[in-house]
Amino acid sequence: MIQVTLNYIREILNENIRNEFSISENKVVISNIIKADGSVPANIDGKIVFFLVNLDEESTLKNSMNRSALNGRDSFVHSSPNLNLNVHLLFCANFDSTVYLEGVSYLSSIIRFFQANKKITFEHSGDSGNRKNNLSFELCKLDYSQLSHLWSAVGSKLMPFVVYKVGLIVFDEGPVERVIPAIKKSEN
Repeated sequence: MIQVTLNYIREILNENIRNEFSISENKVVISNIIKADGSVPANIDGKIVFFLVNLDEESTLKNSMNRSALNGRDSFVHSSPNLNLNVHLLFCANFDSTVYLEGVSYLSSIIRFFQANKKITFEHSGDSGNRKNNLSFELCKLDYSQLSHLWSAVGSKLMPFVVYKVGLIVFDEGPVERVIPAIKKSEN
């Protein structure tokens, strides 16, 4: 589910940038800034790179009901509760100094897009059919200490960036634990 969401975000941002700047090239990629071996990936120069920096559970929805009615039947399905996740994404402009302002303009385009589209609904196909996901985008503020720790953990030098909290990614594909018959009124 996470990969479906990240791919969807990449596609809508690339479409937005292509339209806004009248270009044909995709400028947004999903990648680490630094590979595990310390080298730099080849496909990220001159791109807006984004990647997952954190996942957390949306605790306000943790105790939601885990029963649903079966279609066309007089019973309910009891299953594991949904897992509602917030995903923190870091978007950074990976442009060298000769085109630094070009990278900043693409990053600004992303900020404008999420400012105008704070909530996005998209459909995707899953194991149990088509599903709708409602995503919300919230700009995250980091202080200097958090910035230092984040970029140290990433293993890169600071570049123009923005972090967004994307909620909610719902994992609702848990197994059915039992079927509960409905209580019926006697016809006597």
